[in-house]
Amino acid sequence: MSYAPRSSGRKKKTSRSAWIIVAIVAVIVVAGIIVGIVVSSNQVGPTPTPTVSPTASPTKTSTATPTVTPTPSPTSSPTPSPSGSTGPTPSPTTNPTQAWANATYGVFSTVAWSHTGNAVVALPQLVGEQVKGGILTFTNNAADDSSFVVQVFDQDDKPMGDPLIDLRGDYAGTVGYGLAAPEIDSDAVPTTVLVTSSGNWAVEIAPVSAAPIGVGTYSGDKVILMPAPKNNTLVVNYGLVGGRFGMNYYYQDQLTQILVPLSGAQVDDQSFALNGVPGLIAVISGGQWTVSAIN
Repeated sequence: MSYAPRSSGRKKKTSRSAWIIVAIVAVIVVAGIIVGIVVSSNQVGPTPTPTVSPTASPTKTSTATPTVTPTPSPTSSPTPSPSGSTGPTPSPTTNPTQAWANATYGVFSTVAWSHTGNAVVALPQLVGEQVKGGILTFTNNAADDSSFVVQVFDQDDKPMGDPLIDLRGDYAGTVGYGLAAPEIDSDAVPTTVLVTSSGNWAVEIAPVSAAPIGVGTYSGDKVILMPAPKNNTLVVNYGLVGGRFGMNYYYQDQLTQILVPLSGAQVDDQSFALNGVPGLIAVISGGQWTVSAIN
């Protein structure tokens, strides 16, 4: 018996499976290519940094700080404190007469006060050094022709000499304090001024170097700086009838010479020998007077 070989379908199935695998691989490759293209097209490159133009800094404008004028507080027990204001410190000067005054009596800022009634006013003081003297320019509007008295006290509340002003009624004039040297064994320093008044008054406290300089015609109480006279002679005319007049001369280190004792006598054209050095005269007068130097 013979058998004829029977054909088998395995080869056909194997061939079909191979094509399927090839197709799948092809699809994967194509998909990979497509994904690569999409990814490449969607890549974002680095964003360039924008250029920022520099902003100009504003220019600082300096604003001047206003000068605050200090208000001193006077010793005012039991009287109320008057209002006050200070002025600028006198500028250094090369004038020999003013330089002598600064070196002898001290330099400080001018102080102005106004008040009604009695008050105790503190005199200017310097840290580390003493102010030996100054000038006081007063105006007083008396009430009912009442008394007007000005007295200087030292650091121990002791009066320094007689009152600078002691009269009744209105007043306008300039007097000096601490012009003469204290007693040899004294360390007294002018510290306060007691003003006794029932009216309105005002005072300006200034260094001696702020006084007017030289000869001329004046009226009332005055403090005058005197340059060194060429011929050491001073002529004073104070032809007052029934008025008061007195004149003191201060020079060198607070030395004093009484030229005219305070009185009500009338004297015309009286001459006085000075010391040939810078100094000052303090005059108490109830009227007009003239001082001159012989040429």
